Amino acid sequence: MASKKDDEKDLEKATSKKEAAKDKGADKKKDAKKDKKDSLEKQVEELQQQVEDFSDKYLRAEAEMQNMQTRFKRERADIYKYDGQKLATSILPAMDNLERALGVEVSDDSGKQLKQGVELVLKHFNKALSENGIEEIDVLNKPFDPSECQAVQTVPADDDHPADTVVEILQKGYKLADRVIRPCMVVVAQ
Repeated sequence: MASKKDDEKDLEKATSKKEAAKDKGADKKKDAKKDKKDSLEKQVEELQQQVEDFSDKYLRAEAEMQNMQTRFKRERADIYKYDGQKLATSILPAMDNLERALGVEVSDDSGKQLKQGVELVLKHFNKALSENGIEEIDVLNKPFDPSECQAVQTVPADDDHPADTVVEILQKGYKLADRVIRPCMVVVAQ
């Protein structure tokens, strides 16, 4: 009987060893699956982070492109708006000389005909400037504005000309759209 009991004990031990080995193998498989799952989850997190980074970079690049397009449109509009500025600044001294020539008194017929020709040329210049958006700045008897005028001289204020008022224009000023291309040289009452 003792041997039957011993056999049963041995059988139980063997069975429990087999079960323990199965459990160990199952645990190893579970650990391997868990490690693989953790590895895949880590990979997914890394890929999600990369997607977020690329998405952020894409949005920034898109915004920068839109800003560049807006800036280019604005610059192009300014170029069209202020297109004739360089030509106008080159022509203005010639117009000043024509106006000075018209200020000279003439008495003979040939002088009068020459003066009419100068007047005609000056009219054409003025017309060309106005067609291109260049206007004379009108400041006579108006408050002095340093953004449009340059005070060259001052005179005492009187009843006709209160303080800080433009009394006389020594050289005409011009502006193109909203940009002053040459300020007026003026005499201001103080």
